[in-house]
Amino acid sequence: MGEDELGEGLAPQPKLPFRARHAASLSLTAGFLLAFSEIVFNLMTGDNVVDAVWPHAVRSLDWTMALRASAALPFSIAIVLSASSFFGRRAYLTSKHHERIRLVLFAVLGFVLGFLTIHFIMDVAYLRGAFLLLPTLYGWTLAMVLLVLGGPPTLRSPSGEGVSWPKTAHLLGVFFAAWLVMPGIPALVGMAPAPPDAPRIGYGSTPGPYDTVQFSSPYTMPAEVLAVQGDLEDDVTFSVHLTLPDLPEDTPLTTVPLAVLLHGFGYPDVNAYQTWISHLAAKGMAVAFLQYPSDLRPEGHETFDEVYEAGTSNFLQHTYRNLSIRAAMDHLDALAMGEDRDPRIDKTIGGVIIDPSSLWVGGHSLGAAYTFLSLDDAFERGWGDHALVVALEAPASRPMQDALQHDFARIPANTLVQIAVAEDDMSVGMCPGAFHQAQFGTLPEERNQLIVVRSDKYGFPRLVASHYMQTDPAHDRLSDWGFYRRIDAQADYIVAQGRNDTFTADFAYQYMTDETMLTGMGQWEDGTPVLPLRLIHDAINTDTAFKTCT
Repeated sequence: MGEDELGEGLAPQPKLPFRARHAASLSLTAGFLLAFSEIVFNLMTGDNVVDAVWPHAVRSLDWTMALRASAALPFSIAIVLSASSFFGRRAYLTSKHHERIRLVLFAVLGFVLGFLTIHFIMDVAYLRGAFLLLPTLYGWTLAMVLLVLGGPPTLRSPSGEGVSWPKTAHLLGVFFAAWLVMPGIPALVGMAPAPPDAPRIGYGSTPGPYDTVQFSSPYTMPAEVLAVQGDLEDDVTFSVHLTLPDLPEDTPLTTVPLAVLLHGFGYPDVNAYQTWISHLAAKGMAVAFLQYPSDLRPEGHETFDEVYEAGTSNFLQHTYRNLSIRAAMDHLDALAMGEDRDPRIDKTIGGVIIDPSSLWVGGHSLGAAYTFLSLDDAFERGWGDHALVVALEAPASRPMQDALQHDFARIPANTLVQIAVAEDDMSVGMCPGAFHQAQFGTLPEERNQLIVVRSDKYGFPRLVASHYMQTDPAHDRLSDWGFYRRIDAQADYIVAQGRNDTFTADFAYQYMTDETMLTGMGQWEDGTPVLPLRLIHDAINTDTAFKTCT
């Protein structure tokens, strides 16, 4: 790394031979590359860039959530690292294995720098400043390793020959570490105000009033789809996952409404959407989570020129996913509404009928875009003719192909559309949602809503409106206030419509259409209001934030 040790020891250190300096550089490089090893391996085994990085991103999120959960945890880690550095410096200088320890420390240094590099890339692409304590601890670890290696920073070499470039590198490294640490200090010492707690009662609180029961039923994938499937989802048994309210035996109900939920691209994981499913089903409706394939490789897909236009795209895979979604809808129809419905349904809800005339349809990301397909299929079956809620969360572009266009001629008067876009969505952006809103232009203005979920980085943990806030791995206070309250109100509305309970239906409708109630997001711990949601009507034509979409 240089002509002498990075720092001053108990006595001047001898000049390192070229071989030792070379070994240190190799050790640093090896540690840096090791940090990327999982991503490189995933790329080599066929994953695309997003899928290759995803396991590390989820793990980073888990670490951040653990650090958020207890203010004492990151502080304790910092204390342990500081003590290790203080005692490790003297042990390092006096050890007979000095050179081996030095190489290990350089490897750790490279490993931390590698993780920091991955973090910065993810932060620019997706995280948008959501992670605060993780880079703080990376920075603290970096500083402690540098202090063990080089001691207190200085620009003078031990021999007094003037400024030493290794010392300069050491000093810059310590300053860089301090720059990483400083933003997290208010959170570490408890000075940053906390966001509002999750609602304890009412919409957004614990799902209820019913417990829920879930089971899965595989459906037959169409032969045309099987012919173009890749191998990245070989471990997935594509199924309809049905979640039911656990009704008491003496329930006065004769029917429960239906919800159809579609997942995002490459994310057919029902466990990632369990909280969303629970908030719907626990209100008293049957929720069908439909899995469809993402890894499809039709002829010509590798050289295909994709086109995006007015919230639509022309991907070849749209056609095949439409076939799988319709096959799943056929299976759902037979599974839950047919004369020979699954006996597990009778075991849970007895003789209560699942009535799709009151219908909730929605999805996340690509699943939100494909809600146009599932809704069109539902109308063909005569579903949703009494009451309808359409919930598009962080929607991607819908299919452009003529054969995949929807027919909303039968959309009922009791329809409410809520399309939510996230201010810091770095995956699909906000424009598709604005174009999708225009597809429901025949509805009254108050029934056709575009909702912008805003980021608020005032306190800690930061509230960052990302593409993934609707999924369980990214569940935070912004999700509780900006997402789950709306889901509860939507469920209340559909369930009440199905029971002809006009009082509850009117209350839920007023909640979702009153701008003050809908957009309020509570207060930070010091009383500062959290940035409210933005409610927009006809976003693509009237709102300046969407001018660049056209």
